[in-house]
Amino acid sequence: MDQNDNADAKGLRDGPLGRGLEHVSHLFLSPRTGDAPASAPEESPAPVGPRGNVLLLRPVQVTRDRLAAILPLDWTGALEEGLRTLDARIPCHPCGEIDVLAVGRTSRLTIIDFDTAVNDGLLLRGLGHFDWVMRNAPNVQRMYPAHTIDFALPPRLVLLAPQFSAVVRRVMRQFTHPPILWFRYHTVDTPTGVGILFEPVTSE
Repeated sequence: MDQNDNADAKGLRDGPLGRGLEHVSHLFLSPRTGDAPASAPEESPAPVGPRGNVLLLRPVQVTRDRLAAILPLDWTGALEEGLRTLDARIPCHPCGEIDVLAVGRTSRLTIIDFDTAVNDGLLLRGLGHFDWVMRNAPNVQRMYPAHTIDFALPPRLVLLAPQFSAVVRRVMRQFTHPPILWFRYHTVDTPTGVGILFEPVTSE
């Protein structure tokens, strides 16, 4: 991965969480390498709601359709500050559909694919979508004339899943092109609806 890709990964990792969930991220996110160990649950203060009452969040399962509806609204500021959704469910025969197409603050195109279960096929699907976008870059540019997209930069591929298999985590380090960013997501029930937390995943 080149320096631009490392900068992208850092931006995605360090961006604030969306939907007001910053103060509860410690309940779900693993500490980064070199960080101090997280406090034991009994030592961590419980999240507090706006009126001072304890805010309890619980994991919740959502269907693929529900996830497809809420994901594009959640990651502005959660995955990356300035990440904007261009479109969703983009047909790309014979590779099925791209779940979400977005553009970052550097005008770099971002392909986002997700699954609601452990599925090694997510990687193959994402690679197929990357290839389709590269082959059809002029058409993609014409599809979104109102947006500035820098096609001199290769698109990024972001894969989201509740978990990745041990096999996939072993092969992650082999992928230097295309640039792939891997995130585990957690859906939680909040007073304002379903919220999503993102956790960067690294190879074993």
